[in-house]
Amino acid sequence: MKHRLRANGPNFPAFGHVRGLARSSLLACGLGIAVVSCGASAAHDGDRAALKHETSAQELMRKGDASAELGDMTRAEQYFVMAQKAGAADHDVVQRLLVVCVADQRYPVALEYAEQHLRRHPADIDVKFVAASLQAAAGNLTVARQLMLDVLRARPGWADAHYALASVLRQQGDQQEMADEHDLEYLRLNPGGSYAEAARDRLRRNPR
Repeated sequence: MKHRLRANGPNFPAFGHVRGLARSSLLACGLGIAVVSCGASAAHDGDRAALKHETSAQELMRKGDASAELGDMTRAEQYFVMAQKAGAADHDVVQRLLVVCVADQRYPVALEYAEQHLRRHPADIDVKFVAASLQAAAGNLTVARQLMLDVLRARPGWADAHYALASVLRQQGDQQEMADEHDLEYLRLNPGGSYAEAARDRLRRNPR
């Protein structure tokens, strides 16, 4: 199963100044070696924990992929959610979550995952495009239109986003000229694309 979209762990404050103050106090008591040794041990423990953390997340992602391959989308979703909690990259996880939820026709759940992700990563254009498409499918055309405009501001050369926006504008019914412009831009960017014939047909039905 190929997870594609048409889509770092949280940053904790540094405690270097606290460690430095503690080390200065302990050095004054002649315990500098103990501090260094504890620091090295903690570092090794941290490395081991990080490795275990990474392996666990990777294994959960692998199990999720395997479940999806077998068509068990609910089990795949559960594995991907656990992988995210175990430290898997948010973007990789949300891609898979969106794929399995859409494959299972659970569009409101897919939209919820997309919105949660965008609250944490508002600049993720791939996921924003999927969210826009899901909003359009749910009939939330104004929201979909704004999201697609955001996508195109960030990535003006994305042909499919132009076609999608044209579709939303035509559904809204009050921006046919703008819809034509986006269909034309789609054809300019990708004249042999999957939606090229549909875009041409729409333009023929709406002569300028």
